[in-house]
Amino acid sequence: MKSVIPFTKELDFNAKVQEITSISLEREFSVEDGSVVGNLFVTGDYKSHEISVNVTPFSFKIPFTIEIPDNLDKDSITIEISDFAYDMVDDSKITVHIELELEGNEIVQEVEEDELVDVPVEVDSEEILKMMEERKEEEAEKKQAEEDEEIQEEFIEEDLKENPTENDEERDKVQEIEIVKESEDVLMQNIDKDSEYTTYHIHMVKEGETVETICTMYNSNINLLMDYNDLSNLTPGEKILIPSENE
Repeated sequence: MKSVIPFTKELDFNAKVQEITSISLEREFSVEDGSVVGNLFVTGDYKSHEISVNVTPFSFKIPFTIEIPDNLDKDSITIEISDFAYDMVDDSKITVHIELELEGNEIVQEVEEDELVDVPVEVDSEEILKMMEERKEEEAEKKQAEEDEEIQEEFIEEDLKENPTENDEERDKVQEIEIVKESEDVLMQNIDKDSEYTTYHIHMVKEGETVETICTMYNSNINLLMDYNDLSNLTPGEKILIPSENE
């Protein structure tokens, strides 16, 4: 942290000054009890007469005290001269203009949890009411959308009952396949586990087929087929189990 401290001081030579031939500024300081205490030294030479070749030295001591801010580390304080100028007041006085720059490290203070203070927050009641209204509208829209979806589903179910769709036809096909599979499972359950036959064919009877033509097709005989099937009323679409020896 840096801060600039200006000084203006009138210096009386108690003698006639025709010309300042040289001038300089030095400083010394120390830190004492929360303050910077020091001195500024203005030194140089001057002529008392215009035609004189001789110069007279001069020296002024300007004490100063600067309070150190509480947030600065006192061990890090430095003082530097940032600007220096002078003006002739009359033939025996000058005014010096000095700027000192004070610099130091800021102290970071940790705040304990119990030192934290709740700061009240101003609440805009109109804004809160607006937010509540918007939330109500959103909930109403969501509820309406759910009701519309339920109505749509009910309408679709009623429409499907009155007008079967391709999806219904596909579902019927799947059911037919499941029924066929169940009938095949029933046929396979009738197989004697200790039977000498290891291969079984499931044949669906077609229009015009007879037991004889089926026996010829599978190189089997009626007596064998009767052991596994009811051939008393053979109809198209019926399935029969045809055993055969190792192929």
